[in-house]
Amino acid sequence: MYTTLKSGLDDILRPIAAHLERVDAAIGEQLRTGVPLIDESSIHLFTNKGKMIRASLIILASGMRGRIPEGIIDIAAAAEIVHAATLIHDDIIDNAEMRRGDVAVSRRWGNKVAVLVGDHMYTRALEVAVRDDNYDLFPELVRATADMVKGELLQIEYSNMERITAERYFEIIELKTARFLGACAKLGAIKAGLPAAEADALKRFGVHLGFAFQIVDDTLDCIGDERSTGKDSGNDYLDAKATLPLINALEAASGPGRDELVRMCAQPAPEHWPAVREAIRVSGALARCLDIAREYARRAVGEIDGFPDSECKRIILRLSDFLLERAY
Repeated sequence: MYTTLKSGLDDILRPIAAHLERVDAAIGEQLRTGVPLIDESSIHLFTNKGKMIRASLIILASGMRGRIPEGIIDIAAAAEIVHAATLIHDDIIDNAEMRRGDVAVSRRWGNKVAVLVGDHMYTRALEVAVRDDNYDLFPELVRATADMVKGELLQIEYSNMERITAERYFEIIELKTARFLGACAKLGAIKAGLPAAEADALKRFGVHLGFAFQIVDDTLDCIGDERSTGKDSGNDYLDAKATLPLINALEAASGPGRDELVRMCAQPAPEHWPAVREAIRVSGALARCLDIAREYARRAVGEIDGFPDSECKRIILRLSDFLLERAY
């Protein structure tokens, strides 16, 4: 599972592999309490290593104008812990059974433990930012974490297909995904002591990349290439999540066909997915979504044009291309 995606990422990130291994170790150190229930449930999601895109962005952004600073590892680990905590809480909301190829925390230990261990992970990560000598890190991480929670609540509020619009969709993914990736890039810049203007440029880079990343993810969910996504298609539809391909298909539909599509979306069921997917395909929504993702990726790259050539810049550009091109 995730073989194609992970192998491609591993190749791109090989120059910082040693840093990412240290991030792995730091995650365990930051989460360890000595209480078996807490330790086992909080580290569970890291047993099968994730893509570590957020940690990588922090590390790479910190090296855009020189050596990667020593203190970056703990900050990168904290960001991965925050992200994992959101996944644990998402799995409770979605009643998910699996995550990263293993049983979800909420399935193995129950919702009560999952809620509390997610809260524990948030507090441990924020504690790391508080302890750091650079006091600009903590508010940046707090804002990004709060935005993800707001995004999740917005997604719940606008899950009704009659209420969701493309504008609302972009607002949701900005809060849930894009701003956190932007914050990660800025955290690396802050830790490296880069000028404020450059830190802000890196944050904008991360935000644009986050939009592209999420749109591609949502498009892949409709394509259903398990080699690229590690999952079957239609998960977002079955979870009643209105993503951009489905919104575009609804906007393109009319008459009885649209009414039927709305009905199938209002009552998601596995037997309806083939018809919904076909409606998305014939509407041309997939191609439009990938065009939008390309535009966000182009904007992202434009934000870092002013940085000199370096290994970190080359890696971050390759990473941007990969996160977009995995759709093909």
